[in-house]
Amino acid sequence: MAIQDTITQTWVKITGRKIAPDDYEWLIGPTGHTDIIKDKFIFELARKEDLSIQKNALNSGLLERIEQIGITGQEKERLNKKVVDFYENTSNYNLEVWSEWKGLFKPFGRLLSIIFSKRLQQLNLPLNSIDTAKGIKSEIIKLRSKNERETRWTIWYRILKSTNDVVYSGIYTTCKNPNYKAPLLKVVFPLPNGNASVIMTKKVQADGSLLLCSDGKKFGDNGFYFTLTNKRGEYWARFVKPMHEWIRVYEDDEKVLRADHNLNFYGVRFLDLHYKMNKK
Repeated sequence: MAIQDTITQTWVKITGRKIAPDDYEWLIGPTGHTDIIKDKFIFELARKEDLSIQKNALNSGLLERIEQIGITGQEKERLNKKVVDFYENTSNYNLEVWSEWKGLFKPFGRLLSIIFSKRLQQLNLPLNSIDTAKGIKSEIIKLRSKNERETRWTIWYRILKSTNDVVYSGIYTTCKNPNYKAPLLKVVFPLPNGNASVIMTKKVQADGSLLLCSDGKKFGDNGFYFTLTNKRGEYWARFVKPMHEWIRVYEDDEKVLRADHNLNFYGVRFLDLHYKMNKK
């Protein structure tokens, strides 16, 4: 295992807390290998749980139903129908993306890429718009029971066409956090011996857009978490309080479906990602 991974995992153990997995099921998720993430964990997960792999089938969505993230009937009536269709039929869309690193954070983005992202092939956040000029290859991968009646895991696998680097290899699921009445959206990014999870609340806004937030203030809130495990089945978790994200999915004035993804660290915006989603 690389020295930088060892340092990161030691930081999680020292500054985080040891948890009992049965008491924190909402934090537990698939983990990655120590050499490379990419799509390796997908095949391992399918083998371990005896699941079939279905790639980019027509009408495959990040969610089976938008109600999975706690959208009520009244909220669904207000929610823009294009937003619902995108989440329930994501494979039917092509994506364009523009990225903008802010000021002093741009060198940090490049450092993150050199130390972790390129090597692990995970979370290769675009450093500039040139990286995304040729577009992004987007795949929805379903791990399903062998009779194909139940989806166990949904993976959104995105690759920069210009470099073949993996932008995101994230598992989209939900969790029942005891501090919230409604289910929360949970995105798991497998990492060596653990994962990073973004746990998000939702809000249907007056204009029909969907706002997803990971802006919690303490352990147990929605937010960004590192989780670590070992061969003995012990778990540690670290809530990264300074890290906040907002994703707004909406239809613009020209009837185009878009998403704005804003990331803050200690209250300072460090990265904006803008998406345009077109039906294939």
